[in-house]
Amino acid sequence: MCPVIFNQLELLSNELLLDIFEYLDAYNLYQAFYGLNHRINDLLQSTHLHMICDSLNENEIDWNTLKSCINPSQIRILSCYNDINIDNHFLSSVKENLRSVRLREMNHESINTIFQHFPSGNQIKCLSIREHWYYTNSNSHCLFHSILVDNADRFTLLVNLSLSCSHYVDVFPTVSVQFLQLRHLSINNYYWSTNFLQFLQNNVPNLKSLKFIGYYNVLNLPSDFALKHVDELHMNNSGSFGQLQNILSVFPCLRRLHIDQQNNRQLPIINGIQWQQLIEKYLTNLKQLTIDYGNGIDEEIIKTFYTNEFWSTKKVKVKMIVNKTQARYPLVKTIYFGQQWQFRYFDNFDL
Repeated sequence: MCPVIFNQLELLSNELLLDIFEYLDAYNLYQAFYGLNHRINDLLQSTHLHMICDSLNENEIDWNTLKSCINPSQIRILSCYNDINIDNHFLSSVKENLRSVRLREMNHESINTIFQHFPSGNQIKCLSIREHWYYTNSNSHCLFHSILVDNADRFTLLVNLSLSCSHYVDVFPTVSVQFLQLRHLSINNYYWSTNFLQFLQNNVPNLKSLKFIGYYNVLNLPSDFALKHVDELHMNNSGSFGQLQNILSVFPCLRRLHIDQQNNRQLPIINGIQWQQLIEKYLTNLKQLTIDYGNGIDEEIIKTFYTNEFWSTKKVKVKMIVNKTQARYPLVKTIYFGQQWQFRYFDNFDL
């Protein structure tokens, strides 16, 4: 509920309320509050609810109150934090109306426990998971394997999927199930791999938008391999021009591209001349490019984006920042053409 309106009536002092009530007809006053209570109660019994469960704020009295007045079938959005042991009462009607699930700072065991309450044929469209960090062999278990293999039958209707692993993972499982409804996929803490790209081709043929935050790995793909169904890509880059070229060559039909360019002191920043080569050779359909330089880089790079007619036709724009703690002069924050774009399909979690 919006904090601006939450409990505003309760904040008024009793004295002020009594002064107001003195000017009202007693019968009308009673009828107003009696009717209001019944109306609000009816609304609470019929509305779709966002259930937030956090082990850091557990209160047995609050849980018992909710159990007594909430029908589990009302829960449309479920958010769980910090390895919460959610009461089975709130998961008893998952199949009916639950559409979105968000799990944050939870370990592998807690996540799997919740999954056991999700029957095949449920209506979950949006799943977002961020694993809790803990010391372990990064490949001793895999969040991808848990979702896409072990519990694949529970998530075949997903439209949005976001997975953030606790460690960088370089092993992607062999997946047999197709996720035909999946449109938006966000992956964090992973290595680009041949298996992952083949998964994008074979198992999510209708994917439109991909966000990938991770590291480059050697790709062993056929020369004609292409993911033509993906038209939006948001990724980070700290590697060489050749590495970025290898990845982007796989996405020939991109219309929107966002690059979080990380500063690798061992490698030169990719300049405007090189970006022109990439676009002309591999990204001929590109309409929107956003290069975000994080805390900013020296403005000398701007010159390479104003060298010829190619960039003038793109109407390149530059955003500058002043970071007084790191530099005395303005730094380049963003270079872009078309409208600025980034993968934000999970910013508004309510579907």
